[in-house]
Amino acid sequence: MKPNKGVFNRNLTNQVKRIYHKRSLFLAVLLFIFASTAPPVIAKVSQTTQIVQTQSDAQQLVKQATQLYRSGQLQEAAVVWEKAVSVFSAQKDNLNQAMALSNLSLTYQQLGQWEKATKANQQSLVLLQTQPQSQDKQKILAQALDIQGYLQKEVGQFTQSLESWQEAAKIYSQIKEPAKLAQNQINQSQVMQDMGLFPRACKTLLEVFNQELGVSDCQEFSQLSSEELTAKLQKITSESPSVTKVIGLRGLGELLRFIGQPEQSQLVLDSSLILAQKLNSPQEQAATYVSIGNTAKTLAENERVRRRRENYYQQAVDAYSQAAKLTTLPTTRQQAQLNQLSLLLKQAKYDPEKYQQAKAFWLSLNPQDLKFSPSRTGVYEQINYAQSLAELIQLENSQQKQDSQLPSFDEIDKILAEAATQAKILGDKQAEAYALGNRGALYEQRGSKEDLSQAEKFTRQALNVVSSLESPYISYQYFWQLGRIRKAQGDIPDAIAAYTKAYNALQSLRSDLVAVNPEVQFSFRSSVEPVYRQLVELELEYAQSLKADKKEQESQKRLTQARNVLESLQLAELNNFFREACVEANPQQIDQLDTSAAVVYPIILSNQQQSDANVERLEVILSLPKQAPRLYSTTLKKQELEETVEQIQSFLKSPEPTLEQSLPYYQKVYDWLIRPLQQDLETNKIKTLVFVLDEKLRNIPMSVLHDGKQYLLQKYAIALTPGLQLINPKPLTDINIKAITAGISEPREGFEGLPQVKQELKQIEDLGVATKLLLNEKFTTKEVQNQILNSDVSIIHLATHAQFSSIADDTFILFWDQRMNVKQLGNLLRNNTLTSRRPIELLVLSACETAIGDQRATLGLAGVAVRSGARSTMATLWSVQDDSTAKFMGHLYSQLEQAKKTKINKAQALQQAQLALLNDQQYSNPHYWAPFVVVGNWQ
Repeated sequence: MKPNKGVFNRNLTNQVKRIYHKRSLFLAVLLFIFASTAPPVIAKVSQTTQIVQTQSDAQQLVKQATQLYRSGQLQEAAVVWEKAVSVFSAQKDNLNQAMALSNLSLTYQQLGQWEKATKANQQSLVLLQTQPQSQDKQKILAQALDIQGYLQKEVGQFTQSLESWQEAAKIYSQIKEPAKLAQNQINQSQVMQDMGLFPRACKTLLEVFNQELGVSDCQEFSQLSSEELTAKLQKITSESPSVTKVIGLRGLGELLRFIGQPEQSQLVLDSSLILAQKLNSPQEQAATYVSIGNTAKTLAENERVRRRRENYYQQAVDAYSQAAKLTTLPTTRQQAQLNQLSLLLKQAKYDPEKYQQAKAFWLSLNPQDLKFSPSRTGVYEQINYAQSLAELIQLENSQQKQDSQLPSFDEIDKILAEAATQAKILGDKQAEAYALGNRGALYEQRGSKEDLSQAEKFTRQALNVVSSLESPYISYQYFWQLGRIRKAQGDIPDAIAAYTKAYNALQSLRSDLVAVNPEVQFSFRSSVEPVYRQLVELELEYAQSLKADKKEQESQKRLTQARNVLESLQLAELNNFFREACVEANPQQIDQLDTSAAVVYPIILSNQQQSDANVERLEVILSLPKQAPRLYSTTLKKQELEETVEQIQSFLKSPEPTLEQSLPYYQKVYDWLIRPLQQDLETNKIKTLVFVLDEKLRNIPMSVLHDGKQYLLQKYAIALTPGLQLINPKPLTDINIKAITAGISEPREGFEGLPQVKQELKQIEDLGVATKLLLNEKFTTKEVQNQILNSDVSIIHLATHAQFSSIADDTFILFWDQRMNVKQLGNLLRNNTLTSRRPIELLVLSACETAIGDQRATLGLAGVAVRSGARSTMATLWSVQDDSTAKFMGHLYSQLEQAKKTKINKAQALQQAQLALLNDQQYSNPHYWAPFVVVGNWQ
């Protein structure tokens, strides 16, 4: 597989854009605090000191400075604030002098004059420390701490920033200022996100709307249906609007997007816009439109259907355009325009017509007029802009064109160099690391020997800077980049060392990957998965090299490591599927417990050792009981495997294709995948094959592979698993075979009836296995819950419509009272089995199918298998509308019931039931017997 470097690896830009996108949100917060607190403080102080009341000059200065600040005349505002400080100092009015100093600090911050900002803020706090306690002092102190928090955040001092805002929050609570406390909580939420504390950030932000939304954290929030959320938001928008509500909802909408809930984000942001329109605030509307554009872009990236994807992209473009038109601040306009440029360039990668549109839009911005503030936000803006310019040049080069209007490589490099220098001046190591790392990515892309040397230099500098941050999320990106560079330089061992550090960093994030940076979830296939795949490729290449050099022991270590990485990839993929870190590994390797089972790990890799770009490799790692893993390689034409799998899928969905038509395809995959292993399997007397499948192979049942004489099913029992470490081993012979059976035979919620379900469930009942039959209206969530709690069962059998999808929310099982998604099913089964202390041994889903057009749909099956808590899941890859399913289930339960006598495992019970159909002339076509698979513990 080729290194996924692009112009700038897009995972390197997620953090950049996340911080960059928040600028409009945060500036609006600070302006509001400034505008709403300064004048009232002066008025209230005057009531007790009688100083300001007689000093109209001082009041006039404050009013003038406020107006200048609001109009964006920051330099002039700073001059007037300095005069106000002098006037209050001469009057010995320490409280108002502290107030003026705080606002002077805020103004200097907007100018990027950080030393002056720090000095003014410190002077304000020192003055306040000497003042006696009073309500007015507390108000000014809280404001000074708020402004200090923003200052600390902008120079990358996140912990100190959070502490300042938390101290201010205590004061707002004490003096009963709920509106200012709400603003403060929004600020806290922002810096928590910068620290990677996403669950805390969400909890803090939801406290602002606790009364209206009635939820306390994002996990609880995610359980709200669209209808419930819409009703709650309508209540908020029907009340009197306030800037706090606008900004709070905007912040919540952005956060929901980050944590993988873009649909909810869209609803929340629409409500923020409604309130901003009620306030008749063009700037707040503009800031919210920027956020709406960001969410529409995310929805587009997640959408599989092209028409809907293009619609979301257009919504994003329209939102950015509206923001640029409405805003009263140049910074927001520039942000919206640069976001729109980035979006157009993303579309241009897939739609060549968009390239000219993107280029024309960039020229319309008058690039020479773009200004970046000397702040943390400005640094990220520069990085984002440099990335867009590099993409613009790459697209121009791909069309074999050269335009002198476009910036040169050196000009882009200069932008990044300036960003790195500014970040260093600020003392912001994170921003400095990103700027340096992006310089490395720029040189990596150009790719000459000299460029790779420069790329390595800047990447190592970035890693050196980030080493003091203890941030595995950032370090994994640059170790990955270093690994790609070292590979390009021909040093495979050093490349493996760098990749391994990237892999280890990802492993350390495994249980908290979402919390560290949820945008990784949206780009899993481009920013996480390639690290695993490329490391496997390097390990296998090196293992073969070592084997050729007669270094067998070292070669075996590399194979074992490659196998472990493949296991970890399966785990990471499931966590990404659920968009939460919910899957934990069990370190016990159960392939060492079943001496008649072999585990097969196939993976498709690019064939970089061949000059032909139209060639790829099918690598198969075979784990035999109590032996070192073995490697088998097969060279294929590019896309040949994928096209063959698609053809097999087409054959299997219907009983019409003849064996003469389909067998050549079944035999072709057998020759690629099984024939190279055949001798080793026979020598070791293997009875069960357990497959940990790469995604291109997951959509077909392995049972149909054919050696020219017989199906693989006729030689081996077959099981699937998303990874051996996810399985809780327990032999079937130790289980009491009792089942709760439930199903729907009548039409329901737009789904057609399944008349064969009655016969299927009756077959199980007649065998004496079923303890309770729940059919149609009796098959409700509550009734299933009651039966699990009150019945001593090991099997749950659901004969109802179900769909597997690569998206968790689209993977569902139809109950009579609701369409239950995989997360809800997991909660239902896990919660009740934990209470009853009786884990489910087998979950059977007999009428499910994979989502049409979703090539990764079987990920949903693995998700159900893991999330349900059942040790094994037996399901169908497609639904068979025939009484064959009922016959199959009769054979299956007969085998399960006799397991204690026959000593067979679940995979073998499945095999015997399938063979019964295969040997029945009426059902011998694979359409009838092949859809059934067992996932998880096969024993």
